[in-house]
Amino acid sequence: MDQRQVFGLVTACTAVFIYLFTIVYFDYIKTLQKTKYVDFDVKTITAGDYTVEFDLSEEIYEEFKKNYYDPTNPIGEISQFKLYIQLELEKRLNAFPNNGVDGPGEQDIKIAQITLAFNNSKVINWLMKRGTLIKTEKWEKVAAINETIAKGVKEDKKLLDDM
Repeated sequence: MDQRQVFGLVTACTAVFIYLFTIVYFDYIKTLQKTKYVDFDVKTITAGDYTVEFDLSEEIYEEFKKNYYDPTNPIGEISQFKLYIQLELEKRLNAFPNNGVDGPGEQDIKIAQITLAFNNSKVINWLMKRGTLIKTEKWEKVAAINETIAKGVKEDKKLLDDM
């Protein structure tokens, strides 16, 4: 083998090595960014991530009115009802045995926000779909549903009037 053939072989091997290294590097960066996105999404919890919808029966409201509502309290009736629901849910959630997700010991579950809403099934359906997409890690579709939610909440006059 002459020197030109050796040089050509070394150049070709170097090019193949650089190509393979680049492919592996870009795959690593892509995987790293997906992991960072998941970490970012976990750290930036939104209402849609932990939204719970449940129906309230008239019996629950009547129990509140009979046993907890105080008309002399400067807090309005709806605010008192929200506080009643929050305290009742926290009491029931904390009664469950600790499953160890947040470590051993006593669990102290707190509800950050209760929103009573009427005629907003469209928004709830969007948030449920978003939660499912996050749960199944379909990140490319999360951006689309986020855009739909933002556009609907900002621009849909009928939706805003019904809420």
